[in-house]
Amino acid sequence: MKRIALLLIIFIPSVAFPQLDTEKALHQQILINLSKDLKEHYYDPNLHGVDLDASIRQARQLIASAKSVGEMTDIVARVLIPFDDSHLGFSPPATTVSIDYGFEMRLYGDKVFVNKVVDDSKAYKKGVRPGDQVYMFEGFIPTRKEFRLLRHHYYVFAPQPKVTLLVIKPDGNKYKVEIEAKLTQESVFRPTTRDLNLQYEKEFLDRTHQGFYDDIPGLSIWKIPTFEFSDIKVAKMIERAKKSDALILDLRGNSGGYVYSLQDLINGLFEKDVTVGEFHSRKKTETEGVKGGGKNAYSGKLVVLVDSDSASASEIFARIVQLEGRGKVIGDQSSGQVMQAITYVHYFGIDVRTGYAFSITDADIIMKDGQRLEKVGVTPDVRVIPSPLDLAKGRDPVLARAAEQLGFKLSPEDAGKIFEKKK
Repeated sequence: MKRIALLLIIFIPSVAFPQLDTEKALHQQILINLSKDLKEHYYDPNLHGVDLDASIRQARQLIASAKSVGEMTDIVARVLIPFDDSHLGFSPPATTVSIDYGFEMRLYGDKVFVNKVVDDSKAYKKGVRPGDQVYMFEGFIPTRKEFRLLRHHYYVFAPQPKVTLLVIKPDGNKYKVEIEAKLTQESVFRPTTRDLNLQYEKEFLDRTHQGFYDDIPGLSIWKIPTFEFSDIKVAKMIERAKKSDALILDLRGNSGGYVYSLQDLINGLFEKDVTVGEFHSRKKTETEGVKGGGKNAYSGKLVVLVDSDSASASEIFARIVQLEGRGKVIGDQSSGQVMQAITYVHYFGIDVRTGYAFSITDADIIMKDGQRLEKVGVTPDVRVIPSPLDLAKGRDPVLARAAEQLGFKLSPEDAGKIFEKKK
């Protein structure tokens, strides 16, 4: 089954190789397989006009003289940048050292703010708090266009033992702070199959946990963090939602997922059949639709929440809601990362195998109105962006506005506590 790929790195457990020459051989092989997968599976046989052979040759030369594994990984990732394709991705071999800065950043409007801080982290001890604007990160001023590449680079491909930020507090004060990352040395021994299964199960449950709130009579709030769920899960949630006259579907931070999960959600919230759009692959163009749920679908009022991290399947769903007149979309401009991709996994080694993967775009998506969402995103019907003080105080004006749109009273303070998790 095809999937709309998540813009998340898939870390496949492996054993670290301390010898630099061994790592160079691994990354040279990675380049060979990347070129092969792109030429065989990328939806545009012309590769967007990119001279892939020249890019691979240059990357091979750079890897031959690279001084670290992080540098090699970054070299491989840069081969994909000229494609300017949101769903092309490289999931590098796992390392035995993890780096945690102790805080997370997110784009709100056209500015980047800290949205989470770990209480006992060095970032917290240095005074970094939610609501702080990251005006500069390692000498770069993050913009909406470049922020995701910057975040991906420093959090995934080339994490640093320390980073320097220029921060603007909610009161307007500006200061420079250097934050040392927390380094964790993982075991170099290959985990057992049982341990891996337990690890994967825990990660899956953490990643896919959905929230549902119906303490306000007549209103249900359903938070979906990722499109990784079954039709049984959708049916269960729809039955709960049917007890309310109105539903808020929170897709903020939802970076996408599986095609069948998107189809199941459409079936659960639309009575009539829905045309998703045209899917342009390498060999054909198909118009894809989803059968409506009829009397089994939820028919109450609907509001969908999106933000700058809403991507892929969540953007498609939000736009369908607009095009079909099913409800309103509230929040921030979505990320504009809307293609379809398949993940190809490769292994290196014989007795001990190291895994890595590529996400290869296999189809472009044109919505029912003839427009693409890639690089554009969904423009909300009502634009609401939290202020720095909202972030600092844990208020959620977006959810509060959605409740108001549906005729319910919910303060930003109370809205911020509904799905509050311990930071």
